[in-house]
Amino acid sequence: MPDDTILLLLANAANRELLRDWLGHHYQTIIADSEADLQRSFQLCIVDGPALATFEAAIQARRAAAYPIFLPFLLVTTRGDVKYHTHHLWQTVDELVISPIQKVELQARIEILLRARRLALEVSRLQQAMLSSTQTWLQLAVQSAQIGLWEWDLQTNRVFFSPEWKAQIGYAADELVDSLTVWEELIHPDDRERCLNLLYRYLHRPWPDFALEFRLRHKNGSYRWIRSQAALIYDQHGRPTHMLGAHFDLTERKQMEEEQQQLAEQLFQSQKLEAIGALTSGIAHDLNNLLVPIIGFAEMGMLEVTPDNPLYSDFDQIRAAGIRATALTRRILTFSRQQRMEMKPIHISRVISDFVAILRRIIGERIDIQLQLASDLPPVQADVSQIEQILLNLVINARDAIEGNGTITITTAFVSPEDTDFPWPADVPPGDYIALQISDTGCGIDSAIRSRIFEPFFTTKPSGKGTGLGLATVAAIVKQHHGYIDVQSLPGQGATFTVYLPALKDGAAVSEDVAFSKDQLFGHETVLVVEDEPAVLHLIASALRLHGYQVIEATDAQYGLGLAASHQGTIDLLITDVMLPTLNGDELYRQLRGLYPQARVLYISAYVDSEHVGPDVTPILAKPFTLQRLLQQVRAILTAAV
Repeated sequence: MPDDTILLLLANAANRELLRDWLGHHYQTIIADSEADLQRSFQLCIVDGPALATFEAAIQARRAAAYPIFLPFLLVTTRGDVKYHTHHLWQTVDELVISPIQKVELQARIEILLRARRLALEVSRLQQAMLSSTQTWLQLAVQSAQIGLWEWDLQTNRVFFSPEWKAQIGYAADELVDSLTVWEELIHPDDRERCLNLLYRYLHRPWPDFALEFRLRHKNGSYRWIRSQAALIYDQHGRPTHMLGAHFDLTERKQMEEEQQQLAEQLFQSQKLEAIGALTSGIAHDLNNLLVPIIGFAEMGMLEVTPDNPLYSDFDQIRAAGIRATALTRRILTFSRQQRMEMKPIHISRVISDFVAILRRIIGERIDIQLQLASDLPPVQADVSQIEQILLNLVINARDAIEGNGTITITTAFVSPEDTDFPWPADVPPGDYIALQISDTGCGIDSAIRSRIFEPFFTTKPSGKGTGLGLATVAAIVKQHHGYIDVQSLPGQGATFTVYLPALKDGAAVSEDVAFSKDQLFGHETVLVVEDEPAVLHLIASALRLHGYQVIEATDAQYGLGLAASHQGTIDLLITDVMLPTLNGDELYRQLRGLYPQARVLYISAYVDSEHVGPDVTPILAKPFTLQRLLQQVRAILTAAV
């Protein structure tokens, strides 16, 4: 049974039932409809606008009763009410999500708030432990750990710095005056305004786990990196009287991977990344299963009508949207390093030529894509889908930089340090590279932004218009391919991104997919399709029947084996999901071969990490896939030599 309990205080019955269904598998849920329910035990409350208006005073009282333990409240609101409800943040609620609710966003925000609560509980426990310790033990502890303590009397404005605090920056106990002004003067000028603003914001409206990281001037003139953590002490009326804190010298431990505590903003960001990393595999599985019928049935519709039929364009738009959604899933997976890589020698120019039609469909007619692709280039060791992801992200980025009409130019070339046509960044070691260059006629990038464009979650786009993952994903893919990326741009003069990928030596074999014409995609063989997603099963079966195949379909492995056992005739091919509820696809194929030794297999999978795929389960068709790809794979397997 889950440990965390979520109180659902929602006037909207539809949202209440939706959230109970979503969250019931991971948390205990309590449906609340009265002020008395707020007195029950829970770790997080989800409230909507009408309920907030009704129970605002009771919510504030419940939060005050829980203080200093953090009891988070999450607001569900509409986009139109965001401005009205924003003033409640840090006062009545702690975070909000916009309706219609996105399940991924909701789960991520819940986990962030629950983690913040757990951290607050741990800090409170440590504070109680410290208060209960004797002064002698406390003194020994801070001396051995080299922790500097400080206290600020908020009523008299007097400050106390412990001897260890002063020793951290080179002063004896009697060499430095205990004064708030002295502390302000010792802060590095570049950090001073930020630290003071954050300190006074905290005093005006406190939040859990206050922390500052800044540079403090040493007696010898150098600067020491300090992390200061603090908490407020309250009187019996709930008014803050003192601020107590501790200084930790981080100078010798600053490129470390972990620290006991982080700045509040760094903490939230790391939790978001962790939440994304934990959720991406399962989310991608669900999304991939949904995208298969979206893309596939759109393609089926395109087969049923002529290109001049208005429905053809509608189906094509649905298909393009599905492909864009696939790209977004891959973008997140690549960034969280959960996208399975299939590295092989490939020709960059050929990949671009095959992919450019999709790029043109996505960016629209107002922008022209020009290709300057070199022929007879040496191959590179790469994953085709990842190279397509680089192209998609950089082209979309270029499109967004162009107002009105414009041009995006995609260039490939063989380059070495002696070339003068391409920039040679200082961090690119000498060698032979294939350069992939994407230039645009957009607004350009100023130097301040250019230095940050590859940072995760950094975006200059308006809220809701960008994820901040596009260029970070490109940088991650390039690094995984042992390559390098450079950007050249000036405001108003467009931008040029150049990716350098190591060229393979002459003679590297490039694996080519067997190409079939439309007429060659038809067959007459009998195919057993086992897939537990009904929409995916229906799509595959329909597409195969449309192309002449005899199809036996089943939603689980045992039923499929039963159909196979009673089938009169032969079964030439098994198409099965790798992961099935009772029997995995590999074992299903082994048992089927006991009945039909000549049967071949095509595995499909919506999972992206290799742990779900055994060593013998090849070939694998990754979801989502196009009908063209499915039919190509089927013909390739059935016509391949044994």
